[in-house]
Amino acid sequence: MKSLNSLVSKLWLTIILMVTAVLIILTIVLIFFFRSYVFNSTETILEEDIERVEEILLTEHDIDSSETSNPNLLMEDNLIILYDNESVLPMSPIDEEIYNRINIEGLTESTFILDDLYDSMYMIKTSNLTRYFDEDIKIIKYRDLDAVNQSISAITMIMFVTTGILIIGTTIFAFLLLNRITQPLTKLKTAAYNTSRGKYKPLKVRSRDEIGELTLAFNKMNQDIKNNIETVLHEKNLREEIFSSMEEGVLYFDTESELIYSNAKGNSIYKTLTSNDHEKELFMDSVLNIVKTKVSQIERLNITNKHYQVSYTAVVSGNKTYGVIVLIRDITEIVKTETMRSDFIANVSHELKTPMVMLSGYSEAILDEIVTEPEEVKEMIKIIKDESDRMNKLVNELITIARMDSGADLLDISNNDLMALISDISFKFKHEMNNKEIIFKVDAEKDSVTFDFDYGKIEQVINNLLDNAIRYTEPDDKITLKVRDIGEEIVISVEDTGIGLKEEHQNRIFERFYKVDESRTRGKHGTGLGLYIVSSIIKRHEGTIDLKSEYGKGTIFEITLPKSHSME
Repeated sequence: MKSLNSLVSKLWLTIILMVTAVLIILTIVLIFFFRSYVFNSTETILEEDIERVEEILLTEHDIDSSETSNPNLLMEDNLIILYDNESVLPMSPIDEEIYNRINIEGLTESTFILDDLYDSMYMIKTSNLTRYFDEDIKIIKYRDLDAVNQSISAITMIMFVTTGILIIGTTIFAFLLLNRITQPLTKLKTAAYNTSRGKYKPLKVRSRDEIGELTLAFNKMNQDIKNNIETVLHEKNLREEIFSSMEEGVLYFDTESELIYSNAKGNSIYKTLTSNDHEKELFMDSVLNIVKTKVSQIERLNITNKHYQVSYTAVVSGNKTYGVIVLIRDITEIVKTETMRSDFIANVSHELKTPMVMLSGYSEAILDEIVTEPEEVKEMIKIIKDESDRMNKLVNELITIARMDSGADLLDISNNDLMALISDISFKFKHEMNNKEIIFKVDAEKDSVTFDFDYGKIEQVINNLLDNAIRYTEPDDKITLKVRDIGEEIVISVEDTGIGLKEEHQNRIFERFYKVDESRTRGKHGTGLGLYIVSSIIKRHEGTIDLKSEYGKGTIFEITLPKSHSME
């Protein structure tokens, strides 16, 4: 079936049908023409014979005599002469049969054909001479047509054989010609398929006829397609690069709210937006509303602790709307930053306000001599000093955070002995721990652990952790400072048997100003900045800090520092 659909087969069938139809029509016309010609010729011959016989009878036959003056003149084959229904000339079997058939069938025409006489065909010509004589005289002349029919059959066979030979010859010629014509078309078809697959190989032009011009046009079109596709791909890649580098997610919906295009950021946000059926329905309703109203809109969405700013813009040309472009920006960090800034201002204000109020109040009490007893004055002065130290510590911590955020607080990395640093820290905290009856122990496998770190920053880290541990332990609790050398890393852990942390606080303990005591009361609770500073210093050393705590049993801060790193 596929071969019949080819152009060669169709053209071949068309040519063969045309040639066959012409030859068959020509054969039929020639056969009919020959048959008509032969029959007309035979009829003419019979008519001439009849006229000759009539002339003989009219000139040499004596009506009153039973014989002609010259009987031999009438002794002809295929001739019957009747006088008053009686034959003058002797009749052969065929003559008798023809005579009987004429009488029986009552044939009245002067010329007719009998095709079932002794399995042969005869043309019969009759003439009535009664008008010339007083008695009935008829002349019947006939001719056998078998030879004519055989000739016609032979001619018919010759015509059909010739037609068959011509059809075969035409078939061969047609295939040769059509293959020559269609071969370039087949190459054009193959080249078109290759073009659709991205292969733009030009064709060789082998002629200057219409097919050659078609090949030239195809090569031109092929090159134009290649250039246009390269341009489109370049623009697409450029667009993708631009869209991929955007912080915003880009989504394009058609008028049926079907997603047509999205960049990587937009696709990720879109999955988040549509993960909840309710939120997805609201989002799609907003898209369809923009399609109807054609009015740009900006809104903010809050989904699963994520904050998004969504901008809807209708794509309109004339009075027709083609879709909606949605720009989505993840503003979670911005919101967090704004929240942190607000919390920072509130926390700093609170942390500074409390000691300053106390400083002012106790100072006025002493100046106004409200308190005169030496012991009470001494106690108030001690409180003023403690609050001054607390405020000074807060200011220093704020300065440290500001320097770290701005990048101005550079690390001074050098080769130092960690055990020497711990020895200094232990001596500094020994008196305070003894006063609070806290058991302090240093657990180290080596007397010297030397590697690259910022001496002052790591000292600040350990000081903050120990100070934090002291504030959350009671008398007879135990604080252990462990040091382990595990090959390429040093592990420092501060363990205490204090009150521990509840699970809901453990994930946020390293945030700025986060304190377990949400009332921010003064006393053994700190400013909420110490652990944030600790975490920042450790990260800048390319290390990690982990927390393990169980409420009522104690807390472990474990620091892992690399011995070598890329920091300068």
